Amino acid sequence: MNTGRFFGAALGVWIVRVALNWTFYTQVVGNEFKQITDAHPGMFREVIPAYIMTDLIFALAFAFLFVKVGAAMGGGAKAGVKLGIYVAILSSVVCILYQFYSVTYLSVGLAVTDAIFQVIAHGIEGAIAGLIYRT
Repeated sequence: MNTGRFFGAALGVWIVRVALNWTFYTQVVGNEFKQITDAHPGMFREVIPAYIMTDLIFALAFAFLFVKVGAAMGGGAKAGVKLGIYVAILSSVVCILYQFYSVTYLSVGLAVTDAIFQVIAHGIEGAIAGLIYRT
């Protein structure tokens, strides 16, 4: 593993992930979540620094996973996109389904929109990892 490229890939994934999450959750579906929050005061927390640090943990884990399996998937951005989609389906999409079946405030539209966003965002993040970490 090339340490410099690993940290470069993790940094790239982290920056892109924070930007994508901010854009989606504040600009695209922010009003829907605001309505849910208004209807259920005190139910949600908004701790932006914690979100950003959680994105850093994801970026480090994802970059490490890419380093280990990226070459077996063909390397480069294409392998990153594939890995990103697999990770999205195994984690984010399954989590959204659990949430949808567990709580009453999550609409079908919001759950589907979130799942689609996660697949696209993870694919983009994977492409970034693949472009930065070249073997």
